Amino acid sequence: MGENRPEVRQQVRSGRGSVNTVAAGDVDTVQVTNHYHRAKWTGVITCASAVAFGVVYYLAGDPDVRDALASGPPLSVTVQTDDTTLDHNGAWFFPGRPLSAGQTLPADQVAAIMSKRSDGVDTYGTTTRVTLEGNRHHTVDITGIHIKVRSKAVPAPGGTLLVYPSQGEDTNIRIGFNLDEAVPVPRNVDPSDKGFGSRYFDGHSVSVKKGEIVNFGFSFQTVTWDITYDLVLDEVIDGRRTTQTVTNGSRPFHTRGIAKAYDQALDTDYQGTFSVTDSADATAQICGTPCKVWLDQVSASATAK
Repeated sequence: MGENRPEVRQQVRSGRGSVNTVAAGDVDTVQVTNHYHRAKWTGVITCASAVAFGVVYYLAGDPDVRDALASGPPLSVTVQTDDTTLDHNGAWFFPGRPLSAGQTLPADQVAAIMSKRSDGVDTYGTTTRVTLEGNRHHTVDITGIHIKVRSKAVPAPGGTLLVYPSQGEDTNIRIGFNLDEAVPVPRNVDPSDKGFGSRYFDGHSVSVKKGEIVNFGFSFQTVTWDITYDLVLDEVIDGRRTTQTVTNGSRPFHTRGIAKAYDQALDTDYQGTFSVTDSADATAQICGTPCKVWLDQVSASATAK
């Protein structure tokens, strides 16, 4: 109408940046439009959140979904290996000669000396306690256990063989592996500790659900080899087969057989005092004469098949 009004411009922004400018007479319209869109999107977001919550709540009861979202391995594993002389079952190998000829030491002093060394290796037998806890809502069935060998060699002669009396163990399930077998298999351990028996999984099964705990006491024995190895669990979860590797912390398990000769052998008397002894006598205490892994007739038959 011939009247000149100064032009007032307002910038309207979206998620993609500035989109347009409008004249002064349109400012109120823009504000109303913004309120409308804001209310519209708030309703959409609220509705979508409610639907998403309902879906999550529904699926949370589905074990397939919960297991798919679960983190970590199917079974949580805790390994406790006797890594100190004082708690050890059987014998240790150490490089060098800890005692001089004619020297004697009480057992606690020997344990203190040896516990500071990191070069000791289980000789003839390794005893390990393994605790498994279910980490899936579907049942985890342990259908077998086998050994994965990392290294294998004949024990080098020399060093010291230290014989230590057995301290015993308290476990729910006891399984033994004869590492001298061509293919070591899990075997029942004789209740009197005189040897390994039939194959464990021929007559047993182990199932673990979420939160359930199973304790194993493993015994690994060898006369022949200086061997490092891992444990491998064969598992079935809701019809799907998988495996899970168990190590001794960050290291493999390590068991050393009987060497042909030692520089020194140490044994303890009834008073708990260690002294140098004859290597053949020390070896006989550990694994008999001749030295061997003790298997019953059932195991021998199974091994021959």
